[in-house]
Amino acid sequence: MKKSLLSAVALVSLAMAAGSAFAADQSSGVTREHVRAELQAARELGLSPVTEFNFPYTFEQSVQLQKRTAEIEAAHAAMPQAPVAN
Repeated sequence: MKKSLLSAVALVSLAMAAGSAFAADQSSGVTREHVRAELQAARELGLSPVTEFNFPYTFEQSVQLQKRTAEIEAAHAAMPQAPVAN
């Protein structure tokens, strides 16, 4: 009985820790626009589609990807936004 109670408590605590880690990961603030820009940059740099042969990227490739993603996001931010019709 004591062993099963201890196992149950351990299981619940493990599930709670995993849930909080997942929730923290979801609140990273990554937007759809950022993901789109990163995908566009990966395509332009020849890093997409990701396969077992080109992932994980080298350090230089990841720096290049981050720079190009930032450039694309800046270009999108500079574009005037069209008014939204109701």
